[in-house]
Amino acid sequence: MPNSVMEAHNLFDHFRECVDNVVDREGIELADDTQLYLASMLAERARADRPTAPETTLAELHGRAALARPGEQAAAYRELGDRALYLLGYFRESLTRRIVGPRYYASMGAAAYHRTDLVLKAWFADAFGPVFAQLSVQFDECVHIVTAVRQTHEGDHPDPMIRLYERWIDTGSEDARARLAKRGLLLPARSTLEN
Repeated sequence: MPNSVMEAHNLFDHFRECVDNVVDREGIELADDTQLYLASMLAERARADRPTAPETTLAELHGRAALARPGEQAAAYRELGDRALYLLGYFRESLTRRIVGPRYYASMGAAAYHRTDLVLKAWFADAFGPVFAQLSVQFDECVHIVTAVRQTHEGDHPDPMIRLYERWIDTGSEDARARLAKRGLLLPARSTLEN
């Protein structure tokens, strides 16, 4: 049995390699600084000791950001964008069971990165350059990259077809449906199964 443990000197190096591989494989146009940001965000989110914002919803986080001074505002909007991006990339299926769905998270995330970009450019030196503008404009592509990184970690599952099918049955995941279709499994419409 081949060794399925991946070696990396640190989480950032690991996620940097994963992000670079996805971007290269799929031909996604993304600035190097934005790729670095995604790798850094993924490494930070993977840490068990990471402090979390007290707000539990994106709307609460947006409320704090809107009323904050520029430095805190940029940090809160950035957290909102990162949270939406990470949840959509790693836990999209869980969002389909909520009152607000994936489109809400995508809209909030893209808007938060846009606000981060505006605040940083208005009040601080443009140290991040086009990173937050690109995260905003290409938010859906960034979600795709994060999802593909997640899928590289799922790759060693003993039977990925069954796992994908079970995920599709449980959640109705369009990503799972598309991946199954790519492998030749055509599925009925969800409404047919629910009747």
